[in-house]
Amino acid sequence: MIHHLALATKDIVKAHHFYTQAMGFSLVKAVKRQAPGGGWTKHVFYDMGDGLLFALWDLRGMSEQLPASWSAALSVGMGLPGWINHVAFEVKDEEDLQRCKQRWLEHGYHVTLVDHDFIRSIYTFDPDGTMVEWTYRTRELDNADADEAIILMRDDTPAEEPDYEMEVTRSTVKKSFPETV
Repeated sequence: MIHHLALATKDIVKAHHFYTQAMGFSLVKAVKRQAPGGGWTKHVFYDMGDGLLFALWDLRGMSEQLPASWSAALSVGMGLPGWINHVAFEVKDEEDLQRCKQRWLEHGYHVTLVDHDFIRSIYTFDPDGTMVEWTYRTRELDNADADEAIILMRDDTPAEEPDYEMEVTRSTVKKSFPETV
């Protein structure tokens, strides 16, 4: 079981606002320490519910260890399309998913809805450009799913199935961030 996922951020104020306001997580702990090799960090922890944690790294004075143009975006920062590497958080059901969608829209984030057959998800991007997902299980996975997975893992022919249909809802609210945490 994963204890927490930690991501670096270029702007802790914007990231903190996103994860507390638009995501609804609670700030529960921060650790401030010198960094190996110079500079210093804050490791900031958020409770996602049920005691599960998510963390952000606020990196300071580490210019000798980081490239000048580093990006905190999980995919784009590595030269990949934004949808590849992403972070998925689970909600209970459709009602919770709609509540999360509304919260994102109210905070100025566009929302993409996708039905993946076994999960239903909404997506947006955090202030650093990392794709974030809320999802819930529409059905339990079974042995047939595992059998199909083995077949697909061995099948290297090009896919014939089209990409999932997406429904995009654009927010009409302008994003705003506080000056400080």
